[in-house]
Amino acid sequence: MLNQNPIKTKSWLKLTKHFVDIKNIKIIDLFKKDKLRYKKFFINFKNKIFLDFSKNRINLKTITLFIDLLKELNFNKFIHSMFSGEKINCTENRSVLHVALRDMDNSLLKRYMNFDCLNDIHNEVNISLKKIKHITNSIITGKWLGFSGCKISNIVNIGIGGSDLGPRMVVKSLRNYRNKLNIFFVSNIDVTDITQVLNNISPKNTLFIICSKTFNTCETILNANIAKSWILKYFHNKNALVNHFIAVSNNVKKVLEFGIFKQNIFVIPEWVGGRYSLFSVVGLSISLAIGFKNFLLLLNGAHDMDIHFVEKINDVYQNMPIILAILSVWYNNFFNFSNELILTYNEDISLLPSYLQQLCMESNGKYIDRDGFLIKKYHTSPIIWGGVGTNSQHSFFQLLHQGTRIIPCDFIAEILYNNGCNLYDSHFKLICNMFAQTQSLAFGDKYLSVKKQFCSDNYLYRYNVFKGNRPSNTLLIKKITPYTLGAIIALYEYKVLVQGFIYNIFSFDQWGVELGKKVANNIYCYFNKVNCAFNNKLIDQSTLNLIKVFNNMHKKKSDYNYGK
Repeated sequence: MLNQNPIKTKSWLKLTKHFVDIKNIKIIDLFKKDKLRYKKFFINFKNKIFLDFSKNRINLKTITLFIDLLKELNFNKFIHSMFSGEKINCTENRSVLHVALRDMDNSLLKRYMNFDCLNDIHNEVNISLKKIKHITNSIITGKWLGFSGCKISNIVNIGIGGSDLGPRMVVKSLRNYRNKLNIFFVSNIDVTDITQVLNNISPKNTLFIICSKTFNTCETILNANIAKSWILKYFHNKNALVNHFIAVSNNVKKVLEFGIFKQNIFVIPEWVGGRYSLFSVVGLSISLAIGFKNFLLLLNGAHDMDIHFVEKINDVYQNMPIILAILSVWYNNFFNFSNELILTYNEDISLLPSYLQQLCMESNGKYIDRDGFLIKKYHTSPIIWGGVGTNSQHSFFQLLHQGTRIIPCDFIAEILYNNGCNLYDSHFKLICNMFAQTQSLAFGDKYLSVKKQFCSDNYLYRYNVFKGNRPSNTLLIKKITPYTLGAIIALYEYKVLVQGFIYNIFSFDQWGVELGKKVANNIYCYFNKVNCAFNNKLIDQSTLNLIKVFNNMHKKKSDYNYGK
């Protein structure tokens, strides 16, 4: 893989000069200059997902120069390295092959990988899928029974990060495909999270899925132990664990030590990263929620986006993920727009912004490049945040339209009404609101005679001016189904991959989360007077004082009598 500082390339220099030429051109002028702009900056994915990126501060030359940058950085070779199984996650010495999870017919990877390696991976994926299918059908049909003979009706997925956000988002997004199983997700170390779930279910019909690749994640193991104690307290028999616990992990030894039986272990392949793992056995809760056939459709949607990405890799103008990636780099590194906003005009996919926060910022929030050097003169990941329309319009849209910061936005909505009731007018009004926002951000008040409305009050007129020229993308999904949701997830996966490649960073590790874990463990030792493990030098005076305040208050048991 070619490691190269992007700002030292000839293509980046040309982009810098191009930016000087285009930075003051307004979006409305770009439309006036090219009457067919809306057609040229539009991508149709299988008549199911439509991307309009015409409301951006770019022209065709912008895209061409980014294509030159990708060529200069040897992007095609990087993709070949990844898909052929090379260990491009160099800091962890791992391959990055989550694409194999949805390449069930080997139609993609056989282009890159030798037969023996491909066959091994294909067999591993198929074995996992068969096990997911068997467990899913067994539980949904009532064949899997609890220790006391009751059918399982409650599924509790205990995990955090990639073992929680992805499955949680998908299960909520596909509400219309849900069966009668109750699916709960527990992630927070705050005991409130798990107790709220346990207080509303019964041990006799509950199955826990403990999801942790290392089976050493502090939050997950703490919550797992609470669940284990809860089950054992009810049944008074450790054999009950076989009926009520499944583990999804790569650390079989740790799982067995915990007490989960071998036949109930789903092994996560080493080459699957946490935030890319919902298509793997980590997605067991998804399969249980929507059924195995729909789980396969989720994989099929992602696979078709994989194919789209590869087949259009030399036709960037029609490559949806690459277009989103270069737009992000363009705004983040040339305009210095440091934020990106994800707006979902659909309540079902309201968790998508949270999912994309992890995907983008954990992948590309790095300041060390692939050669181990400090990145000094360009930014990596933008800040990702989001919300749900139209709620967000009554929250932070004031800043979007008239704030001093410009924030590029992705607007995402569903075309076909998917709620099974005849409230179509509400859906049309929702979409009208979204279209109105994208137009208003791009063109401001140019299509409205605002000045005439306030001609007698020039002072008030100033507060009602909308300058526009604020970029956005619009993603229209024909209908939110397992297939289209899988495609959307893969779309953003590739966007992040392309960004990270351009930034010359390793997108598939996450060392930045480790320090907090170590310090937290040290403070925990201090709380529990484990002097042999505690290192006073690792805690600053401010934190020591906070611990003192906490301890003094914590000792006053009377303060726990809330409301008295």
